[in-house]
Amino acid sequence: MTGTRLKLSGVRYRGPADRDVQGRPMRTLHFTVDGLEITDLVQRGLLGNGKVQKAAGRPGGTSTVTEGPVELYTLQLSGTLAVAGLPLVPVTLSPESLPAPNLDLGFLRLPEITFTDVVARNTDLSGGTLRIPGATIVGE
Repeated sequence: MTGTRLKLSGVRYRGPADRDVQGRPMRTLHFTVDGLEITDLVQRGLLGNGKVQKAAGRPGGTSTVTEGPVELYTLQLSGTLAVAGLPLVPVTLSPESLPAPNLDLGFLRLPEITFTDVVARNTDLSGGTLRIPGATIVGE
């Protein structure tokens, strides 16, 4: 998934989780969020037949997942991080990049985390209601 901006609201980091990806166990980062907004969404996924499906929102549009909680499992999340509106630095989060990846910080709820120029390699996103304004879905 790529976007010019990803805003996660009501964020809790739950620690690492093993997920099955194309028949192989993969270590992911597990987050629970109340909702998320993605500007300029482009999402690609393997269909299992060697083909790729691309879903994209209208350029400049903001796609949302609301009515959470939303469970998000990601292999890698990168972009320029801002916490509570304060821009920080470019980061890449992955199970390998965290100094204490097994730490469950679910007791700590961050009101908002934003990434700009975001690239995410998600394995699962469940819960909530997805809205993609001006959605196009094509095979590649």
